[in-house]
This record gives sequence, structure tokens and C-alpha cells, in this order.
Amino acid sequence: MLHVTARIKLLNTEEGGRTSFVRSGYRPNIRFGDLYTDGAFTFLDHQQAYPGDECEVRLTFVNPDYVRAYLMVGACFDITEGSQKVGEGVILSIPAALCTKEVSGDGITH
Repeated sequence: MLHVTARIKLLNTEEGGRTSFVRSGYRPNIRFGDLYTDGAFTFLDHQQAYPGDECEVRLTFVNPDYVRAYLMVGACFDITEGSQKVGEGVILSIPAALCTKEVSGDGITH
């Protein structure tokens, strides 16, 4: 398993997001561009998150080799439930062993 830290924002219900809150253990689909996987959230600064909330999470990937090429600080991802986008996020930190790439403010991967 692999843990990264991310900042997420859950969409408001009016934006097509969820109608109820989520807690640690929430396992939505995670989409990096055209790659779909799943991950488990552990909330670091909230006990639960409601539609419209922004919060920091530990995102756990069960199969890190599958997503390794997409894991870089600054990488953006969508949070989905089936085909419905319910939120979005950005990776804040990853383990040092994987820290070979970083997306800078100019959008270029270094």
C-alpha cells in the first residue's frame, strides 16, 4: 500500500456532488486523466466532510505500481462515484522514495 497526502474539495450537491457527508474510510474512484483506480481517504483535519468542504486527507492506494506514473506533487485528480464527479484534489506530498517528479506552477513536470 502507498499513502500520499492530498487536499480535496467535495463538490456541492448543486454542482453534481454528493448529498451526504463522508468519513474516513471513504473509498471513491480516483481519476488521473484517463487512469481510473480507487483509494481510501483518511481525513486529517476533519472527522467528516460535507459537500462543499475542502480538507486534507491521507489517500491510500492498494496497488501503487498501477498509479506510480501519475503520482507527483501537484498532480490533480478527480473523485468519482461511478461516472459522477463528486470532487477533485491535488497531491501535496508523497513518500520520498517516489519523489522523482514535481509539477511546477508553470504546469511543467520536473
